[in-house]
Amino acid sequence: MPLRVVATVTLAFVLVAGALLDTVHGQAGEYKIGVLEPLTGPLAGEGKRHLEGYEIVRDMINERGGVMGKKLVFAVADAPDPTAAASEANRLITREGVRIITGTFSSRLCGAASEAAARHNVIYWETSCVDPRFNKRGLTNVFRTEIDGTGFGWYNVEFIAKHLAPRFNLKPNQLKIAFLSEDSSYGQGVTESARQRAKQEFGMQEVAMEYYSFTSINDFTPIIAKFKQLNPDVVHHIGYTNDAPLFWRQAREQNFLFKALVHAGATGYGSSDFGRALGNDANGVFALLEPGPGFRLEALRPEGQRIEREFREAVQKRTGSYPFGAHQLAGGGLWLLKVVLDKAKSDDLDKFRDAVMSLDLPVGSVINGWGVKFAENGQNANERVQHYMLQWQNGQLVTVWPEEFTTNRAKWIPLGAWDQRK
Repeated sequence: MPLRVVATVTLAFVLVAGALLDTVHGQAGEYKIGVLEPLTGPLAGEGKRHLEGYEIVRDMINERGGVMGKKLVFAVADAPDPTAAASEANRLITREGVRIITGTFSSRLCGAASEAAARHNVIYWETSCVDPRFNKRGLTNVFRTEIDGTGFGWYNVEFIAKHLAPRFNLKPNQLKIAFLSEDSSYGQGVTESARQRAKQEFGMQEVAMEYYSFTSINDFTPIIAKFKQLNPDVVHHIGYTNDAPLFWRQAREQNFLFKALVHAGATGYGSSDFGRALGNDANGVFALLEPGPGFRLEALRPEGQRIEREFREAVQKRTGSYPFGAHQLAGGGLWLLKVVLDKAKSDDLDKFRDAVMSLDLPVGSVINGWGVKFAENGQNANERVQHYMLQWQNGQLVTVWPEEFTTNRAKWIPLGAWDQRK
C-alpha cells in the first residue's frame, strides 16, 4: 500500500476514533471559563468553599453533556484583593483566552474584575458579590445571579419587623436598633438599605451607626461600651470572617446583652468558620443566607426539587456536610450560566445577553429555590432570588424563616443570658 494511502487511512481512523470518543462522552471538545476567587488572604476560607461549589456543579453539568455540547473546564485564578482581581482577569482573558469570567465571592473584588472584563468585551458572570453599585455602571457585559445588598437589607428588616418584634411583644416602631458594619461596599450596601427601610417604613428607633475597617479592627471594646449604654433590642451587624467572632467574643466577655443579632451573607456570622470558632457559644445568631438544614424541598417546584436534591447529595458526597452558603451561591450561579449558554448556543455577547433577558423562571425553579428574571442592567430580580433566615443552633446553621419553607423554628427569642443559650 502506498505511503500516502496508509497515511490517509490512518488519519481517517484517528478522526473516526476521536468522533466515537466524543460521542461516548456526549461532548465535542472543551469549553473553558475563567474562575476568580480569593484563595489566599482574609477571605480564603470562603473563596475555597465558593470554588468547591463551582467544581461540584461543573461535574454535574459535565455528567449532563457539558455546555453547548462541550466539556466545561476552568482556568482558576487567585484574587485576594482588587488589584489582583483586575490583573488576573486580564491574564485569564489575554493568556487563557476565556470569553467568560465568573466569581468572585466578594464585593471588594467584583468591581475591579468586571471592569477589566468590560475593557475586553468579555462576559462577566457574578454569583456572590452584593455591592449595590455593581449593576449601576452601564456595563452591558456584566450579569449577577445573586441578590444585591439592597435586597439583603430589605429581607433583614422584614424579618426583624415581622418575626422578631412580635416575639419581643413590641411593635416595630418600638424597637431600638444599633447598626454595626465593616466599611466595604458589601457592609455599606446592606446596612444603608436596612437603615432606610427600618426608619422610613417601620419607624424603628436607630440608636447607633458604627462603621469600621475589617482589615484592621482588633478591639470592639469602645463600641460595645457605647452600645451597652444605648441598650438596643437588635444589633444589625454586617461583618467578615475575623471581625464577627471577635465582636461576639468581646460582647460575651463584657456581658453585653441584647435581644437579637441579625446578619446577612455567607461570610462573618454566615460562615461555617464562625461556628467552628465559637461552638455552642454561637447559639442564637441569625444570618440571611441560602437554604440550610430543615429546608423543605417540597416547597419548591418539581424541577427545582430535582436539581436541589442532586446538588445537596453531590455536596454531601464530596464534603460530608450540608452545603454552606458559599457552595450554594457558586452552585446556583454556575447552573444558571449553563442554562443561558445552552439557550444562546454561543458566548457572543449580544446572543448571550438576548438569552439572559429571555429567561423567566418563577421562584423555586432552580438550585437554592431561586427563580430568574434579569433586568436590563444585568441584575437578577431580588424578588426572584429567594433568601432565608438561618440561625446558629448547637453548632449548625439551620433554616428558621420564612416558616413555610422549613421544619425548624427559631430559638432564644429574645436571647437570654450568655450562659443560658444551650
